[in-house]
Amino acid sequence: MFCKLTSFFYGFILAMVIPVFAQTYDSPIIFIDTKQRCLDNRVTEKLPATIRVLDGKTNNVADSSKATPYEIGIKVRGGLSANFPKLNYTIEFHDSTGKDINASLLGLPPSDDWVLHGPYVDKSMVRNSFGHWLFRQTGRYSPRTKHFDLYINGVYRGVYVLIERIKRGKYRVNVSKLKETDIEGDDLTGGYIWTFDYKDPSPRKKELGFKTSGGTKVILRYPKKDKVAKEQEEYIQNYLNELEALYKDGKNGSGYENYVDVASAVDYILLEELTQNIDTYVVNFFMYKPKDKTNDQGNKTTGKITLGPPWGFSLAFKNWQTPESINDEKNGTDSTKSSQYQYDNIWIIEKLYAIYASSLSWNQSNWVFEMWKDSIFQIEVSKRWAELRSGVWHTKTIDAYLDSMKTYLKSAADRNFKRWPNLGKVSGQFDEDPEPIKYCRTTEIPAMNPTIKIGSNADTWDGEFEHVRTKMKEKMKWMDEQLGFTEPASPVVFEPIIHEPDWRAEMGDTNWLHIHSDDFSRLSPTNFFAINGDHLEIHTSVGGSFALMDLNGSVLYKTRIKAGLTTLKIPSKARNKHWIATLNGKMMNR
Repeated sequence: MFCKLTSFFYGFILAMVIPVFAQTYDSPIIFIDTKQRCLDNRVTEKLPATIRVLDGKTNNVADSSKATPYEIGIKVRGGLSANFPKLNYTIEFHDSTGKDINASLLGLPPSDDWVLHGPYVDKSMVRNSFGHWLFRQTGRYSPRTKHFDLYINGVYRGVYVLIERIKRGKYRVNVSKLKETDIEGDDLTGGYIWTFDYKDPSPRKKELGFKTSGGTKVILRYPKKDKVAKEQEEYIQNYLNELEALYKDGKNGSGYENYVDVASAVDYILLEELTQNIDTYVVNFFMYKPKDKTNDQGNKTTGKITLGPPWGFSLAFKNWQTPESINDEKNGTDSTKSSQYQYDNIWIIEKLYAIYASSLSWNQSNWVFEMWKDSIFQIEVSKRWAELRSGVWHTKTIDAYLDSMKTYLKSAADRNFKRWPNLGKVSGQFDEDPEPIKYCRTTEIPAMNPTIKIGSNADTWDGEFEHVRTKMKEKMKWMDEQLGFTEPASPVVFEPIIHEPDWRAEMGDTNWLHIHSDDFSRLSPTNFFAINGDHLEIHTSVGGSFALMDLNGSVLYKTRIKAGLTTLKIPSKARNKHWIATLNGKMMNR
């Protein structure tokens, strides 16, 4: 699995081509060598390559030869974004026989494949990290991210973001493993992961799924299309058909809560509305369904559709301005404004696809929008918004995160925009690359619809970064008004409690590599509570000090609980009041 190039030769090549300004970095550096093969958007199968990683407090390009080489496969990822000059990539780690193996990369829990996201139209370079952080603040899983500098074949490619792919696993989407032989009973009911997405006829999008009775396109992410049994595909298709049927033929959707995990739907929709993501509800709309469980007494718990994890924030926080011709059709409605909900902008997405990507087809799932209109759902939205905004989404909490990211990325931004001088310019498909990919012929621009050009919010990186903060605060203020919330002076809690067993305990397992890990204790959630009548059922893997606090931070009730299940009656002081459940000073999720 080791690279055949000698350390001396590899270091010599890098020294010859690396720009003078790129010497010592305050972020990790990843070096990829494609072994003199072209790596562009015309390559549809993963190329064999090698990867080296430097991940110290500071990292010097001259030390690249000291890093251990590992075998990987790599290809360009994305649909419309595959025509940006700063490309996105998918990589997977291989053993000496070419078989996929798990690897821990930049301190994140192990996986066999990863996304290398190249922020190009997102000139703040923080949108994806910020969006995923916001969802993790709710206590739910969202892909973790790490910024780094990337070199491919000795050529500096700029600042990138390592992002976990959304996959089944105990450190990510923790649903049950589904074997092809699981075709009846509870075994058949989960877990499934899928997306509602557009259908891309290009060879880059090979995933095919099925359509629901309402015409929604479903792409199965787990199990994969080539490994799913006929009975399994029919089961999840029928499950979605039954949900859609609740809104057909004049029905009002009564009973949707028997199919959908309402708490997850509330969190997901609030996130997408807060981030003002233009692709919301249409593209990369992930969902999953856990397995049903029947206990020894015959009582059954249904695994319901869980919305999320989210994916794709490059166009979020108002990084897109619609053409005036489209805005005029709705009497001046403008998708750059924060005083509207994203679900009211679906018509804009339809028009944009007609202009820029008429070869793609898509449709939204109406039950999501109909569920939003339900009065009981709206009550849950208002309550949850107040909980999140009082603590983990409080302005001070969010400002602290953005301030830390701005400090961390400052030097990286200077390097990146020397490499990609596109500040103050609309940017997008078929822009010129100042230092083209090595070993590739010139890309010809095909005859097609108007190319996408977006992402010009400021002339400086600081301005681009602050644009994200400004647009987020504008939307928070508007949603506060809509949902009748007044922010307290200080946050009640700053972060959720998230805990799972330390994956480093598995280091004896030789089936995965371990590349430069750091301390990373916040994994997927296993701590939550449920309300059952006038009782609380508290599930925790850690135990400690449990408290109920009102939205101004006053303690309504406090006790100590042990790990496992604790059931207690809701205290009188907390009845008919809005409170946040905390464990050891951190928010517990519903």
